[in-house]
Amino acid sequence: MPDDSFSPKEISHSGRSRILAQAEQLFRTRGYNAVTMRDIAGEVGIRQASLYYHFPSKEQLFVAVTERMFERHRTGLQQAIDDAGDELRSQLHAVGGWFLSQPPIHFLSLFHNDMPSLGEDNIKKLAICSEQCIFEPLRQTFIKAQQRGEIRHTRPESLAGFFLSVMESIPFVITGSDAVSGEIIVDEMISVLLDGLKP
Repeated sequence: MPDDSFSPKEISHSGRSRILAQAEQLFRTRGYNAVTMRDIAGEVGIRQASLYYHFPSKEQLFVAVTERMFERHRTGLQQAIDDAGDELRSQLHAVGGWFLSQPPIHFLSLFHNDMPSLGEDNIKKLAICSEQCIFEPLRQTFIKAQQRGEIRHTRPESLAGFFLSVMESIPFVITGSDAVSGEIIVDEMISVLLDGLKP
């Protein structure tokens, strides 16, 4: 039950972070359309008025949550790539490890179910943000590998898209009847990407 003792101005920076974290969890598990501001206020333990003080609409809260998630991925991906050295296979393993350490993004659901409910400006804003924060670090990784002569020249956009698709599919693969660990799937898919399918 929301705690009526909190006034809107009493929510600190940590309280705002708590709102964003709880909202992210709810949006990820239920989807944008199924979550209400009342649901979020209840999860955080504040009055709905306090929530509206910081985020005047559910759409603004969703945009803030999604930008925060994308930025977390940008930072994590770049750190993983930088720490892995100058070899593509190691970098891709590091990227795979980063994705496995995070809740799935569910890009298809995000772009096909959630974002169409937003205003045009916010759709554009989140599309650009996802491009810069998630797609671009991977694209640059493949470009640099091509420049080092590690891989043949293939469109880096295609390679980044393929690898992201693989990362998105892992939650479905590891929960099937023949489930294996995410690390094994990452290793197999990197091998397919870099070594091919032929024996």
